[in-house]
Amino acid sequence: MRPVALQELKQLGDGKHWNVEQQLSELDSIGPVKGWLKALHRGDDLWLEAEATATVELICDRCLKSYPQPLQARVSESIALQSGGPDAELEELDGAEAALETLDPHGRFDPEHWLFEQLNLQLPLKRLCSPDCPGLLPEQESSPATSAGVVDPRWAQLQQLKGEAQP
Repeated sequence: MRPVALQELKQLGDGKHWNVEQQLSELDSIGPVKGWLKALHRGDDLWLEAEATATVELICDRCLKSYPQPLQARVSESIALQSGGPDAELEELDGAEAALETLDPHGRFDPEHWLFEQLNLQLPLKRLCSPDCPGLLPEQESSPATSAGVVDPRWAQLQQLKGEAQP
């Protein structure tokens, strides 16, 4: 999927439709991203609709093991087409949908980057391999003492202070 000139999209009455089954350069996914994307130039805005799925490998926040995380996005968005840059006042467009972004009407739309953004927004804030992940198990933790009872000399003084503090 290559960027397309907005003027080219304007000339297409029914818009442009992309079937997606490929890796996205900005998304480190396991396997290809699958789905579709449609862009329709409506004069003063660009209407976008998409459905996409992908699987990425994440690191669990509790146990630090990697796990596959499926991502699924079903999105429709209006991007205002107006000159003046990102600081220009956004106008409410026809209908209930208000544009949250702007593009220069003489610029280009990058469908691959937009799809990456939509999938990236689906990443969980709390990355857990499972809801009941116990976290690091004692034998996995990096601890001052090894299982043989040998204390790292850098931690020996703390171990001594800990022993003195306990009654």
